[in-house]
Amino acid sequence: MTVAVRCGMSIRPLLLLCVLTASVARADPELPRDETWLMIGPLFSGSTREAESGVGLEASLNLADGFQALGVFGQAQLMKDSHTRLCAGVQGSFMLLGLELGVMHETGTREHVATTGLHVAPYFSFIFGSVGVRLGIPLSAAEAPRPRYGVEGALVLTLKLPVQLGRDAAIPISHR
Repeated sequence: MTVAVRCGMSIRPLLLLCVLTASVARADPELPRDETWLMIGPLFSGSTREAESGVGLEASLNLADGFQALGVFGQAQLMKDSHTRLCAGVQGSFMLLGLELGVMHETGTREHVATTGLHVAPYFSFIFGSVGVRLGIPLSAAEAPRPRYGVEGALVLTLKLPVQLGRDAAIPISHR
């Protein structure tokens, strides 16, 4: 909650998201079998690099089967110094543990040039979100007299609204 307050956001939207997501929770204890899930929600981070924080949005599309899931994700975040961090890639999870691997891009500012790199983020997930650690490793930057962004380590919190897609979903997207 302190990350939300530091980023200037009200806590009310987070509470509303939690109440709304409680309505889609599954009551049965069965494991998913070939289920497709879209998960979308806010993303908050606190970086070790210059005490930088950020707020944004994450979306993921996963195929869940039993204890494991595999999918793709995308993130867009506005960072404290008014630059944008974009990221996309693949993610996989087993039980409550997961890993994201992707490409990240940070837009330029007066102090840094735009930088592209590798995104690695292990996380602990729960139904309506996750807590993880993010590592951003810069690989390339535009040539300029300003330095590129350095290696980043961050603590990341996401809240997500899970929506099941497909023929067995509450809101089917196809009729096979």
